Amino acid sequence: MDALTRALVESAKAVFDPPGPVLEIGSLQVQGEAVGDLRPIFPGKEYVGCDMQAGPGVDRVERLESLSLPDGWAGTVLCLNVFEHAWDFRRGAEEIRRVTAPGGLALVVTLFEFHIHAYPEDYWRFTPRALERLFDGFESVLVGWQGHPKTPRLVFALGLKASPGNLEELAERWRSETLVRWNEKPPLWDRIRATVGGALFGKRGFRRIRHWRDLVVRPRRS
Repeated sequence: MDALTRALVESAKAVFDPPGPVLEIGSLQVQGEAVGDLRPIFPGKEYVGCDMQAGPGVDRVERLESLSLPDGWAGTVLCLNVFEHAWDFRRGAEEIRRVTAPGGLALVVTLFEFHIHAYPEDYWRFTPRALERLFDGFESVLVGWQGHPKTPRLVFALGLKASPGNLEELAERWRSETLVRWNEKPPLWDRIRATVGGALFGKRGFRRIRHWRDLVVRPRRS
């Protein structure tokens, strides 16, 4: 888990005040770092972490495509950096919708421009539009990305089983709150190289650095 993913969770908690219980799918703390422990973000709420194997942060062993939890069990579902590793991701999206309670929300974050990384296998990359369509079963959806719109580094979608007020306003609040919490930036040398290289050879090859702080959140297209 990276700092932006954690910031997206923290800001979603602040903006939407999601209900419990909280279900985290893919909760194994493989990095052994505090950034991967999301439980302190939800004090006082029942929190269940599940993953395909036992280990730190895992309360029960589950697979995304076949969760054993009953319908509507979770007020909040977090599925972070998991979809790229799920062979049957469509079934996984259906399971997320099934276990999310009325009035609850689900947040999926996944990578787009990233190296192949096995856990145990790395299968897919998702565009913002793909996540938007996978969230069709939710009454309201916000979708976003970080980086250049043609080559985003990270894409994400938040589905609400509710119809809140102004989704445009909520999208902007979530984006702003995330940027406040996300202080990460590329190393100085990379920024210098992107500035000089972009001037000499064109900007396209340096999109990842030049658009690092670009964060877009928008309501689902009608």
